[in-house]
Amino acid sequence: MNTSLNIEKLIAYAKIHLLLDEADEIYVRNALVQELKVTGHEIYEVNEDELETLGSPYSIIDPLLSYAVEKGICAENEKPLLAAKLMDIVSLRPGEIEDTFESLEKNPAKAFEWAFDYAQKNGSTRTDFTKWDNKGVNLEVVFDEAESGDKCTLCVENEGLGEHRNERYIMLNALGDWYYKAARHAYFKGMAHIVSSEHGAGAIDESTLNTMFDFIEFAPTMFILTGDDMLSKHAHFVCGNSLLPIHKAGDKLKHKNKEYPYINITETDWLTSAVKLGCTNRGKLIEFTMKLVGSFKKEFGDGKMLVSVRKVESKFIVDLAFTVGEPKREHSMLAKVDTLALAGLFRIGGFVDAKLKEIEKYLTKEVRFTPMCLKDGMEAFAEMIDTLLKEAGGNKLGAVEAALDVKEECKKNLAAQLSDIAAYSDIKNFTENL
Repeated sequence: MNTSLNIEKLIAYAKIHLLLDEADEIYVRNALVQELKVTGHEIYEVNEDELETLGSPYSIIDPLLSYAVEKGICAENEKPLLAAKLMDIVSLRPGEIEDTFESLEKNPAKAFEWAFDYAQKNGSTRTDFTKWDNKGVNLEVVFDEAESGDKCTLCVENEGLGEHRNERYIMLNALGDWYYKAARHAYFKGMAHIVSSEHGAGAIDESTLNTMFDFIEFAPTMFILTGDDMLSKHAHFVCGNSLLPIHKAGDKLKHKNKEYPYINITETDWLTSAVKLGCTNRGKLIEFTMKLVGSFKKEFGDGKMLVSVRKVESKFIVDLAFTVGEPKREHSMLAKVDTLALAGLFRIGGFVDAKLKEIEKYLTKEVRFTPMCLKDGMEAFAEMIDTLLKEAGGNKLGAVEAALDVKEECKKNLAAQLSDIAAYSDIKNFTENL
């Protein structure tokens, strides 16, 4: 392993993709050499053409991390921390990031695109997830372990600390004390967090809606959404520039409210209770939205909701989804229902993924199925396995067909999760008789 060459590749990569100034090259090289405890470092010429097409630094960083583990510089479980340190060294400082963003603010779409791309290129944002598209059942599925725990990973005070060393927060002057931060795990194009500088929980209230509308007026090509779980610890929103399944869902029925005749109200053809509101008048739309929120909270105090705001031409669009209770047990083994799931984006973790691959083996008869197979967590998938085996009718399926059958059965179960917790059967009465 030529560690000196890999260090030079990282420097060249940073000059190409991360705006590393040539005047900082010696400083950065020495910082990398010291961090990796390299002796006798040599400078090599690098084929920059090979680096031009890289979308992330992982292929360059990984050999350096392996070297560090081999030399005892870091333990295996400390590799993410060292990666963040190395990428921090070659990245722009937070103030330089903000200056560049502000220079692009006349074109917000370009500014956010640049900020997200930079986060990908400096390794602070991951986008390399296995995904299922939303064909058939209108849902998207990604395979990843959702971040959890009581510690808030969104606070701006984390900037520069530990595994957050290479993350960058950008102050959004148009919103006041709110920051933009590209998501560490980005499941769709441009996925980022809009984070409050203040600690503490938020609520779906008029102030929250005003912040969301301020964002959309600043960046009308994007959407912004939030929900109860995003406001429960540290108030934040998720934004992006590619529509989620709930945004793509069609209209089921139109409704009219006599007090707000100028607001287009449509019942969304969605898996749980959902409505879409459209109006050019921001103030009246916020007023009506708050009446719906208040009415829902009054009837279902422990219910949860999703709120999304975007703009289509000159009209503001508010998408609301309402849920009550928990999914039926037979539908809940795949993934939890959080705000992103209400919008149609489910995350499946490694444990469940392994179980799904085991089910595929039953269908291909690579593994003979017996009731004794249902242990170590497989018991939760009993109904799914029974359904799939009955559909196969005793036939031995090919690997591709088995994977497709499991995928479609999973999506049916995920859709059923949302249907199980629908709050309203009478959207007409809910929207017209406040």
